[in-house]
Amino acid sequence: MARAKIGSFALVLLASLLVIVYFTLIASPRYVSQVQFVVKQASSQSVQLGGLMALGGSSTSTRDALILQEYILSQEMAFALDNEIGLRAHYQQKSWDALSRLRENSSKEEYVTYYQDHVTVRYDELSEILLVEAESFDPEYALLLAQSLLDISKKLINGLGDDMAQQHMDYAKGEVQRAYNDLKKQQIKLINFQDKNSLFNPEMQSAALFSVINEIESSLIEKKTQLKSLQAYLRADAPEIKALGYEITALTSQLQEEKSRLTNQDKKSLNKINFDFKELELNAVFAADLYKSALTSLEVTRAEAFENLKYLLVIVHPRLAEDQRYPERLYSIFTWFVVILLIYLVGRLILSVIKEHHD
Repeated sequence: MARAKIGSFALVLLASLLVIVYFTLIASPRYVSQVQFVVKQASSQSVQLGGLMALGGSSTSTRDALILQEYILSQEMAFALDNEIGLRAHYQQKSWDALSRLRENSSKEEYVTYYQDHVTVRYDELSEILLVEAESFDPEYALLLAQSLLDISKKLINGLGDDMAQQHMDYAKGEVQRAYNDLKKQQIKLINFQDKNSLFNPEMQSAALFSVINEIESSLIEKKTQLKSLQAYLRADAPEIKALGYEITALTSQLQEEKSRLTNQDKKSLNKINFDFKELELNAVFAADLYKSALTSLEVTRAEAFENLKYLLVIVHPRLAEDQRYPERLYSIFTWFVVILLIYLVGRLILSVIKEHHD
C-alpha cells in the first residue's frame, strides 16, 4: 500500500517536474507594449496636459470610449491587424513553443479568440482613459502591434462623426452653389433688361421725366397767364398774342408727348418698364438674400462639424519592452503544482471511497 502511495505521488512530482521544465526552458517569453489614450471631442472643454482633471465629465466621450473598447477586441480589428502587419502569421511562427503559439491550420474564429487572449483593454470611468496592452513573442513586434492598434483606433474615432458631418457640409455647399447660380441668373436677367431698354435705372428715368413734365407745366401756366394779361389790352391778331399762342401750343404738344411716355399702353411705356424693372430687381435682391443665408448656414454647419470632431489624445505612447511580462514562471509553476496536487488528492479520495464501498 505504501509503495502504491509513493508511486502515485511520484506521478505528481513527475508532472510538476515537466511543468518546471516547460516554464523554465521551453515556454517562449512574451512581451507587452502599452498605450493609454482618451477620446475627446472638439466642443468639450480644453484639456490641460499638466493634469488629468479636465479629462472627465463627458458622456459622449464615455460612449465613444466604450465603442472603441469593443472595436479593439472585435474580429474587425483582428482582421485589420492581420492585413496590415501579418499578425496571424506572427502568432503561428514555429519559433515559438508549440503550447503558446497559434496552431498553423487554425480557423478564423480560433485566430480571433487567440488575439483577444493576447490584447487587453481596460477603461477607467473616472479619468476616461483607455489602457491597451499588446502582447507578442517579440518586443519589437509588440511595439508595432500597439502602434497599429493606436493608428487604427484613430481612424475609427476620426470617422465616427466625419461621415455625417461631411453629408451636412456637402448639402450646405450644394445650397450655396444653387443660391449663387440663381443670383447670377437674376443679375443677368436684370442686366439684359437694362441693355434691351437702354436704361440703367427706369425709376431714375421716370423721376427725371416727371421733373421735365413739371417744368413744362410751369412754363405753360406762365405763358397762359401772360396771354391773358396781353389780351386785356391788345387785339387778338396782335403779334405778341400770336407768338404766345404758338408757344402755348408747342408747350401743350410737348407736355402731351412727355405724358404719353409714362401712360401709353405699348411696351415702351416707362411705367411698364419701371414695373418690370422693379420685379427683376426684387428677384435679384431676394436671390442675394438667399445666397447670404446659404453662406451663413454653411458657416454654421462648418462650426458644428468642427465641434463634433473627435480625436484621440494619447497619454502614454507605445514603448519598446525590455523585460518579458509573460509567462510569470514562479507563479505559473506554483499554480500548476497546486492544481496537480489537488487532482492527486481528489483522485486519492475518490479511490478511497470506491474501495470502502467495495469492502
